[in-house]
Amino acid sequence: MANELTDFINKVIAIANSDQTTRTAITSVMAVHKPRIFEKGLDRNGAKIGVYGTKPISISKSRQARQTGQTYFKGGYSEYKQAIGKNPGFVNLRNTDQMMEDYGIVGAGTTLGFGFQNQLNADKVKWMEDKYNRDIFNLSDAESKVLVTVLESKFNGI
Repeated sequence: MANELTDFINKVIAIANSDQTTRTAITSVMAVHKPRIFEKGLDRNGAKIGVYGTKPISISKSRQARQTGQTYFKGGYSEYKQAIGKNPGFVNLRNTDQMMEDYGIVGAGTTLGFGFQNQLNADKVKWMEDKYNRDIFNLSDAESKVLVTVLESKFNGI
């Protein structure tokens, strides 16, 4: 009995310490996590992050993600986002797409997580969450369930 328990414990430890287990779990979560934020524009609770403002603004040509041929937008940031073809009617944190493209799996081995390679993009997270008063980048309950499901499946065979 002691040998069986020792074997079982060793199998559990091997699975828990496996790079493959960690990578499978984190990749599975990223497949639903990233689209929630950057395509659906949802916070961790499933609510819209926000809507773009309609207060008139000026945006210099040098600060525009795509040239619109104008610098004054009577309809505010919402109109600007429409002009560059990136206004789905809600905030999705995609102006230049740099933040979305940079967001991914970071770390190595069994120490993996979600983050950015570019510190400027990492700094934008707090600014965006404060601006919209939303918890955007933490895992949703559904995303946490994906993580648990994947990990449970790895342990089912022992």
